[in-house]
Amino acid sequence: MDTSPESGGMILVMGVTGAGKSTFVNALKPESVTVGHTLESTQAPPQAIQIFLNEEQTRSVTVVDTPGFDDTRRSNTQILAEITEYLVTQYALRVPLRGIIYMHSIHDNRMKHSSRQFLEMFQLLCGDEALRKVKFVTTHWDNIDPEREGEALRREQQLLDEWWAPMLGKGSSNTQFSGSHDSAEGIVLDLMSDDESIVLEVQRELVDCDMELGETKAGKSLRKAIEDDIAECKTTIDEIDTQMVNAMRSRHRSTNDGNVARDQAEIKKL
Repeated sequence: MDTSPESGGMILVMGVTGAGKSTFVNALKPESVTVGHTLESTQAPPQAIQIFLNEEQTRSVTVVDTPGFDDTRRSNTQILAEITEYLVTQYALRVPLRGIIYMHSIHDNRMKHSSRQFLEMFQLLCGDEALRKVKFVTTHWDNIDPEREGEALRREQQLLDEWWAPMLGKGSSNTQFSGSHDSAEGIVLDLMSDDESIVLEVQRELVDCDMELGETKAGKSLRKAIEDDIAECKTTIDEIDTQMVNAMRSRHRSTNDGNVARDQAEIKKL
């Protein structure tokens, strides 16, 4: 983890794959220096971008683009392990965590099942005390058709009222990312407007309590989500099997009925 002595700490950018995390971090780059590796949604570690907070470049913050959940090429368990490993290192080095930016695409017409699962796990990963430094950010507003803007605003309000309300009630905030450098920088500066830092629940569990990842609240939540998905798949398979059996029986009865009718017709000819 590359953090200079004058650094003001770091900010995490989190969300599911496709939420716009990399676009957000790339928007910061004109005034930034890359201090980590380039992040792809395949096997790369988190990308860290150091941005300067003043013209003298004496104060900076490191913005970290974390791997996206719900990736088709990696399991959520692997992704959670990568993120928490990074968080453990940051906590051990006593690098202040200044906040978390949680990104959600405004193009999503509804909250997907996987997004709901991740949101629940995210809340447990943070813990109530850290939620005051979480900012929920809707993305892809720059790609919204003007005729669809009203619909997008209604989706945003639904997120605020139905899904993010519990965390907003505990101090989290929300805003929109327009896609520009100024918009991205403004979001970062807002989180840096005070001198507060946070410690996440998962950091206390893994470091202070010496837990395994599977023993943490976030780990247990992910395990339950996986078990629920497996149970749902089994139920779907059972339903398909039942439908196939019923279809075969129906076809068999139709065939038998046809044979009986044919035999009766032959008998009448005798």
